[in-house]
Amino acid sequence: MLSAGNLNTAALTLFIALHLSVPRELPWLILDDPVQSMDDVHIANLAALLRTLSKEHGRQVIVAVHDRQLFEYLRLELSPAFPDDSLLTLELSRGVRRGTLCEHRRYHFQDETTLLVA
Repeated sequence: MLSAGNLNTAALTLFIALHLSVPRELPWLILDDPVQSMDDVHIANLAALLRTLSKEHGRQVIVAVHDRQLFEYLRLELSPAFPDDSLLTLELSRGVRRGTLCEHRRYHFQDETTLLVA
């Protein structure tokens, strides 16, 4: 008997394997809240897998999450690490008059200069 987290991980693994096995006409991978019932170890492995898919397999990864802490964690883990990298985050919220607000921010690669001085 598998736990809900293990079952979700197995389904996500099958989905990504199928995604990589077909020709890359549309190199997008869109995931809606992929970490349901996962523990911290599985979430960390998923973040590493998404980084690998993005950087080494040339996929544009789009992830929708509902948890603010998970959003911040993935933003940190998927942040740009190479000169041509960028990360676009979109945060949807409700305005005063119940309209949808979209706050976007693009993160670009920046050389770390504070450690070079030391």
